[in-house]
Amino acid sequence: MALVSLAVVGRDNEPLYLRDFVTNHPADAAVDLRDDATDTERQQQQNDDDAFGFFNSEGRGANDSCSLRHQFIIHAALDRFEEMTGSSSGGRWRTPGAVGNNAMWVGLLCPIEEVRVYGYLTNTGIKFLVLVEDEDDGQDSNQTSARDKDLKAFMVLLHDLFVEYTLNPFSKLRGKISSNRFDVGVQKYVQALNAKQSSKT
Repeated sequence: MALVSLAVVGRDNEPLYLRDFVTNHPADAAVDLRDDATDTERQQQQNDDDAFGFFNSEGRGANDSCSLRHQFIIHAALDRFEEMTGSSSGGRWRTPGAVGNNAMWVGLLCPIEEVRVYGYLTNTGIKFLVLVEDEDDGQDSNQTSARDKDLKAFMVLLHDLFVEYTLNPFSKLRGKISSNRFDVGVQKYVQALNAKQSSKT
């Protein structure tokens, strides 16, 4: 298992933070990250990946590093998220008797292609979605519950980072997250989660 992409989505389904972490598919790469690539090659790779000029390649930060493919998967998973957690669901997605952070864990939203999408919903309507590449088909229930437990703990840490970001009086509450501290914290937690999961296999 490897966490490959993360999305923080606002209450009106506006993207606040989109980021890829591990790319096993060269076609998904937003930029050529080879050390020996020249600036011209990097610019050409960016132009190839953004043939229509939709993305801002100047000053591209960690928040803008989500591949188009992963954005489509996140967008599709948002429909399932809304279906599970919307007012018509009557709160059936919540575990009975769950309190605190456990009450916000939505769990597996849907498998799409080779990834599984998991969700977490805060009390203020902010949605956290993670895309996880998974080799197994979920046949071992002990492994699945351990993965869910690790992802739930990751989401709680991510929620804490988000709360820290929103407590900053200089942060834009309804805009894209642009915080180096948030980026570094997310990167640290994702690396720890991926390292833990790779050591289990």
